[in-house]
Amino acid sequence: MRKRIGIICIFLGIACMLSSVGFIVYNRWEDQNAEKIAHNLLEEVQSVMSEKQPPQPLPDDTVDLPDDPEVIPAEMATIPVDGYDCIGILSVPVLELELPVLTDWSYVKLKKAPCLYYGTYYEKNFVIAAHNYKSHFGRLSELQAGDLVVFTDVTGTDHFYEVALLETLPKEATQEMIASGFDLSLYTCTTGGASRVTVRCNTIDNP
Repeated sequence: MRKRIGIICIFLGIACMLSSVGFIVYNRWEDQNAEKIAHNLLEEVQSVMSEKQPPQPLPDDTVDLPDDPEVIPAEMATIPVDGYDCIGILSVPVLELELPVLTDWSYVKLKKAPCLYYGTYYEKNFVIAAHNYKSHFGRLSELQAGDLVVFTDVTGTDHFYEVALLETLPKEATQEMIASGFDLSLYTCTTGGASRVTVRCNTIDNP
């Protein structure tokens, strides 16, 4: 009887080991696949943006301003890329990251690229989410206060930010995520998904 139990335990151990190896291999494949998809989307976004003509100056050097300078556009400009709407490109130089950002986040889209979670860069309540793939937001925890983050919208305008704070929030802390008082928040889930690694940023002038 003991021998049979020992054999069963050995087989269970082997099964667990194979399962763990399979999980690691699958995660690595998923990460590499996400990197490839995001890279292809990025190239398409850059191609479309490069084809856009810069706005022409108005006659007599006049400037067309809205009647109310406090008016904020209702929506950010987008361009269609491979069946998705993209609002621009996020760059994190210290991590050597350059990724397209899609609109209307979903779990399917997050497997391809970071997505807009809430807000706009106009209103300075911009929140971008991504999976914790190494090629996406898996290295956010390496950022430090003072690091540069750049968001380039689809018109080619650069929005510069500086990392101000890193924090970990519970996954249910939605209000804390979107009402932070920071101009830009980047976040991803921790391993297991219980918490959110969150990077808070504030707008800076052209560095």
